Amino acid sequence: MDRTVRQRYIDWRYILGGSPGSAPRTTGPIPGTARTWLIVAVLTFGLIFLFILAAGGLRSVEVGCQNTQQIHIRNPWLCAVISYAVALTGFAIFLAVSRIFSDAPLPTLADFRHMPWWAPFGGLIGGVAVVGMITVAKYVGVATFNAVVIVSEMLVALVMDDFGLMGFVARAATPPRLVAAALICVAVCLLASDSAPTADESAEAPLEGVAR
Repeated sequence: MDRTVRQRYIDWRYILGGSPGSAPRTTGPIPGTARTWLIVAVLTFGLIFLFILAAGGLRSVEVGCQNTQQIHIRNPWLCAVISYAVALTGFAIFLAVSRIFSDAPLPTLADFRHMPWWAPFGGLIGGVAVVGMITVAKYVGVATFNAVVIVSEMLVALVMDDFGLMGFVARAATPPRLVAAALICVAVCLLASDSAPTADESAEAPLEGVAR
């Protein structure tokens, strides 16, 4: 990649959230090769954001699955164990299939030794969210539950980005980012103020778990 193409690519990384000091802007017409790389960069980031949107939508489906599981099993810890057992099985299958179609090398013992001790605990930390889905989501609704989760994620993420914690590149908590976080907090307040179930739903909800 020549210097002009690389600079244009860095410019797009900056536009989509890079650190201000890493991307001095360039002027003038964009060469053909640079234009191709720009298109590739835009499509790549577009696919990344589409994947994130899909993952966010599936979170709501996950809340529904966990709530239904709790209705039938009525034990949040057993529900969490079942959920993670299914996830472990699924990821093990995906790993086996990926080894068939990919020749990427597996990590070595040295890779594991150099990994921070806290890195493998991400799944256990995520289990807190799973238990929350199982135990409290039914009382506030899927929308409010996810909105509160997003607010807490946003606040912690702003701190992590600002200081570049846990392997992330530092991204300053700029005024636009802080305003966006504040607007999300306002949205959560609006959702929470209108999340009470209707009279019929509140009367039927306790009976649903007993009947099944």
